[in-house]
Amino acid sequence: MAKKTVSSVDNLQEKLPKAGSQKASNLLVILVACCLVLSLLAAIMSIFVGVKVSKFDTVGSDLQLAISRLGTVSTGEPQEDDVTIADQYTVRSTQDISKAYRNGRSGGLDSKQKETLELATAALESVIKDDMTPYEQEKAVYKWMCKNLEVAQSSEVNIPISSSMIDEPYGVLKTGTGVPVGFATTFRMFMEMLDIPCKVVHDTGFTNAWNEVQLDDDWYHVDVGADITYGNFENFNMNDAICAYKHNWDTEFFPVANGTEYCYALMKAKDISDVYQIPKKIKKMYDKKQKCVFLKFNVKSGKDLEIVDELVARTAEYLGGNMTKSTATNTYEATEGGTGKGIVDAVCLKIDDGYLLGVFFSDDANSSNGLTQSDYSKISKTVEKAFPGVG
Repeated sequence: MAKKTVSSVDNLQEKLPKAGSQKASNLLVILVACCLVLSLLAAIMSIFVGVKVSKFDTVGSDLQLAISRLGTVSTGEPQEDDVTIADQYTVRSTQDISKAYRNGRSGGLDSKQKETLELATAALESVIKDDMTPYEQEKAVYKWMCKNLEVAQSSEVNIPISSSMIDEPYGVLKTGTGVPVGFATTFRMFMEMLDIPCKVVHDTGFTNAWNEVQLDDDWYHVDVGADITYGNFENFNMNDAICAYKHNWDTEFFPVANGTEYCYALMKAKDISDVYQIPKKIKKMYDKKQKCVFLKFNVKSGKDLEIVDELVARTAEYLGGNMTKSTATNTYEATEGGTGKGIVDAVCLKIDDGYLLGVFFSDDANSSNGLTQSDYSKISKTVEKAFPGVG
């Protein structure tokens, strides 16, 4: 998405004679007056003639745009809000709703904001307890969203969904469905309601959005939208190094996320002395119906990493995941034709003191959203019954 750059009045003055010169002051006043008159004429022409008037050139164009924004001048720098993702979804602020929740007053909200506040308040009241730490509150909200929301997607039955609904908290909480922007702005709203600093992050290609949350002065990445289907903590509280394997963003604009205390993968990682322990550790956690397992280990050579790759792939075959590895990202993904159970994803990352293997599970119980094979079977039988002899 192209960045918009608008020159400010101060920048314009640098191009004109210095302050103190009466001619410079008079010239600036004349330019401002001319641009206002031209803007009025352009508006009248667009109404009565139906012609789209071209923007003014050079200095006059910049000044006209600056004035039209009532003094709010864009510098072309990256920003968090009012960013368009995937050419149709917009990141919008929800601070008024969060402030209303914290202050216990909703008088200044419109009807849509009030309903959003009611829906969000009910969600928080169902999972938040008074004695929770900020981290426990954040985790509770993440689990609630993964359990109660699902990704909006097309189906063979074409049911239209308004983009103005699924990219903001109102639509996400009202319909239970959303897109990445909707999940990210909803998660940020929840965090701000709980007085936990949170930002919406977007990638450099403007195709995805997720969050950064601050806990005890350190920032962590959270991509709830990516975890909605399984809720297996794959993208929960990541530091920059872990997040960078599947995400890219403007690292100069968004806060550095180098925290370790609440980095979920590092918190849960178990040390193993022998990579051949990997299958047993994976199976043990899967049998316990855990959503993921993180293992830390060291290797002596590149051959050991190849062994790890093969161990994960073979283990996935037994659990039903049918994993294949991407050499570009060093991550694993379930291939088509798999059962949908077992290992749905895995990643092996180089960290400061060795390697970190993350393995993420799914089964009928873990997959909280989406249609199951039983659902599809029932749907097919119902349709076939309605149209006997067809097909």
